[in-house]
Amino acid sequence: MRFAFCVEDDTDEDVFRALLSRVFQSEVVPSETQYRFARGGWTSALRLAPIIARAAHREGLDGALFAIDNDGAGPTHLASHGEVLKGCRFCELRAAARIHEPLSWPRPELPALKYLFAVPVQALETWLLLARGHDFKGKGETLGSDPSGRVQLKQLLYGVERPDRATMRQAALPLAESVNVEALASKSPSFAAFLSQLR
Repeated sequence: MRFAFCVEDDTDEDVFRALLSRVFQSEVVPSETQYRFARGGWTSALRLAPIIARAAHREGLDGALFAIDNDGAGPTHLASHGEVLKGCRFCELRAAARIHEPLSWPRPELPALKYLFAVPVQALETWLLLARGHDFKGKGETLGSDPSGRVQLKQLLYGVERPDRATMRQAALPLAESVNVEALASKSPSFAAFLSQLR
């Protein structure tokens, strides 16, 4: 399967690619075009989303994944949000992608596109720490909602406040490749929302 990834950095792409491969039980290969936005680049993510949604169709990919950390910006996404709940990054990112447009275009002899949205609460490191068995003592959904909390998440996962790519990949990828998705979904509502799309 070939996917475009609209993510913050290469490590995020590696982690999400591994998660998709694990759930789909099929290797997921990233598109040749990389789509990135600067950290904290919420406005960049919204701007890039429709471009990537259309590119996935144009390039004959199987789909696209759009992901950005919540970072304390809003509520965890719930199915009860309906069309778009203002302030919910999941709802707003999905709306910005305008996936209804490329989904309506013909794709002769190709499977239907899969558009997936992920907003880890509060950050991707939260999911990975939960997968590793970290006990947040009830604060898993709040730690990381401010800059000092995000630094603390990095320290907990990587052992340093400012890890380099090799350190991040070495810690994150094995967790993503071996995660018990059911167990993680039971601990993280934001991961459960992501997993429900994959199924």
